[in-house]
Amino acid sequence: MKTNICQSPQKGSNNMKQIKFLSLSIFISFFSIALLANNHSPAPASIVKQYFLEVDAGKFTEVEKLLADNLQATAPFSPQVMPKQAWLSVLQGFKAAFPNMQHEILSYVESDFSVAVRGIFKGKNDGPMMGNPATGNFVAVPFNTIVTFDASWKLQAIHVQFDQKAFEAQLMAGLPNPAVKAELDILAMLSASDEGNGEKFMSYWVENAPNYFAGKQTSGEDMKKRIIGFKTGFPDIKRNIENVIVSGNYVTVRGYVTGTNTGLFRGQAPTGNAIRVPWLGLYQLNASGKIERGWVEFDTATLDHQLRGELTAKGK
Repeated sequence: MKTNICQSPQKGSNNMKQIKFLSLSIFISFFSIALLANNHSPAPASIVKQYFLEVDAGKFTEVEKLLADNLQATAPFSPQVMPKQAWLSVLQGFKAAFPNMQHEILSYVESDFSVAVRGIFKGKNDGPMMGNPATGNFVAVPFNTIVTFDASWKLQAIHVQFDQKAFEAQLMAGLPNPAVKAELDILAMLSASDEGNGEKFMSYWVENAPNYFAGKQTSGEDMKKRIIGFKTGFPDIKRNIENVIVSGNYVTVRGYVTGTNTGLFRGQAPTGNAIRVPWLGLYQLNASGKIERGWVEFDTATLDHQLRGELTAKGK
């Protein structure tokens, strides 16, 4: 006798329901885990907010912890991309120049691993900045910054934009332009050379400042003797200026020296010959605008040839 064992339709339906319920439970579990993991990811805007707070507070050890080792930063005042340590130096320089500086954040916009920031940089210039003395002026300059994170939520890229001209205008408001002053001081120093006034010439220099003439280091006394020697040998000596370039605390001057050898020069009798000799000067200024280091390249070979009459002082 055969016995047929058949599963009732109702019982099969219940098994299918159990399978579907189990599948749904597994899906919900995975979704919950993923959601929980996502909720534990740091909020990019909060990291950026912490970065600005630490910068403003001058806590650069903490700032460094937020930066990736391969950080790349850009800003209007730098023609090149800055790595991590260079960027930290920039931040420290701003903190020294603006001890009470504040990045007032107006808005954040997050997108995956990037945050765009809009704000206003505020502070009073009570410290030296880029070799220039403090002006005591208050600045408030809008800025935009885009920050990009790496996979470990370290700041991998920082791109800052602001109106540098507006910043400089506020910084120097009511004060003489330092570039103009630097140029005028260098020209006045060179004029003192033409006069043969060594003491006045040296008043534009820091005491015992190193200087180099034609590749050799000389002292302040050497410079004064050289000025007097040229004035004696060439009473009509003149340092003609063709270009003056001021860049930060450096002043570069290019020109030529003219004169007629009608006096004793280097122990030799006057030749009556004219000279026109190219020269190039580079001067580094301190925060007070005085020269703390100088280099002058002078074509002594051309000078000797012109003195002997072997070359004509063309252009005179």
